[in-house]
Amino acid sequence: MDVQSGRYTGQRILDVVLGKREVEEVFYLRPIGAYSDRQGKRYDYTEAQRQEDIEWCLKACYRYHERIEQGFSEEHARGLIPFDVRQHWVISANVRSILHLIDLRWKADAQLECQQLCELMWPHVEAWVPAVAQWYEANRLKKARLAP
Repeated sequence: MDVQSGRYTGQRILDVVLGKREVEEVFYLRPIGAYSDRQGKRYDYTEAQRQEDIEWCLKACYRYHERIEQGFSEEHARGLIPFDVRQHWVISANVRSILHLIDLRWKADAQLECQQLCELMWPHVEAWVPAVAQWYEANRLKKARLAP
């Protein structure tokens, strides 16, 4: 796997301040809805909470901009930014590795974002190795047989 370095996200953060990008183009926030953790604790993420989080991200962008204007390095100023900055990822793997990842991360209690990643990867697996994908879907998909 390879992930975009944070060194290349700074301009996108400044673009929010300049009005060239929306906050959610740069930061990932979960959808509004009802959630539960692996221990069964349930909670709601409301529209009001999401708006507070968007505002918090926006304030962080302005703080980042302020530090850059003061001459701070991007690496130093980036420490003020929320963790969920959208980034570009590249993954390369063999079929076994991809299916193992899907086994681990497309099960019902996996983190939402991991499930969505698997959902986005699956059509590529089907196009790459259709016969294997067909067998896997019929026998293993979302059954978490490799994962405890």
